[in-house]
Amino acid sequence: MGRPPSRISASCSSESPPIASSRTSTTPAASWLRWRSCDNETAMTHLTYELAALLYLAAGTLGALARTRPRAAGGMVGLLALGAGLHAVGFIGLHRQTPPVSLESFPAALSLIAWLIVVAYLLCLRMFPIRSVGVWVGAAAGLVTLAADAALRWLSPAAAGPHSGGTWSHAHVLLSAGGFSLLALASLAGLAYLAKERQLKHKRWPRLGLPSLEGLDRFEHLSLSLGFPLLTLGVISGFVWGADRGVSPWTGHSLWLLGAWAVYLLPVGLRVVRRQHGHLPARGVVLGFALLAFSYVGIRLLGAVA
Repeated sequence: MGRPPSRISASCSSESPPIASSRTSTTPAASWLRWRSCDNETAMTHLTYELAALLYLAAGTLGALARTRPRAAGGMVGLLALGAGLHAVGFIGLHRQTPPVSLESFPAALSLIAWLIVVAYLLCLRMFPIRSVGVWVGAAAGLVTLAADAALRWLSPAAAGPHSGGTWSHAHVLLSAGGFSLLALASLAGLAYLAKERQLKHKRWPRLGLPSLEGLDRFEHLSLSLGFPLLTLGVISGFVWGADRGVSPWTGHSLWLLGAWAVYLLPVGLRVVRRQHGHLPARGVVLGFALLAFSYVGIRLLGAVA
């Protein structure tokens, strides 16, 4: 099988502009201007995404420098905020493309997840001293945004995902993306907690400049408490959306998603029912997110989902 057609070639052809038909009132000049406008909007969308990704990665680099240069932490936050602003402009570009990129498509949803991770982290900074986690947030958001941009370039509209399916489809994407982004932050907090705990137990472990165990534990608890209900609502709305379209919901994607949801019951139960803290809930959060990421991204890359 050959390489799938690019997003640009599928929506705005990079070949010569179309020739106006003599049967229509469209002039050659109008056809050329419409072709150039479409091509420019697509190019600007990709440029916006790439600049946002570079700002995220630069913010992660500044976050690493902040361990020895505290003033760099302020620059990290500023770059993340600027990248999130550019990223939001990119969503407008997706809507203005011809044809517009559906929110339910894989690249658009992936981009939305990266943006929400950054926005949620910036909001949490007002409540928790977790600036050192920004290193991982910037790196993760930058890589995911670049992946979304690459998917927009190389996937055709049919391969990118389904077109808009109404209220239930939008609810499924927004709720799932919100839950995914918050659970991603919870997993980063869990990883930081495990690394910090190991650092305290083994004096020779390299100093990572991480927040206190208590701060990481509280941040993980909040992210998990908000992200898991959103993920649950996203799963339910996804099944309703499939039933509304007359499509069987028992796909590889949904089965892996249910598996990840079931794994999250362990840390949620430990937190809510037993009120337990420490490394065991942190490991459950990290494992649950690994399955969640595979259910959404991994099996798509393996071709299990159209």
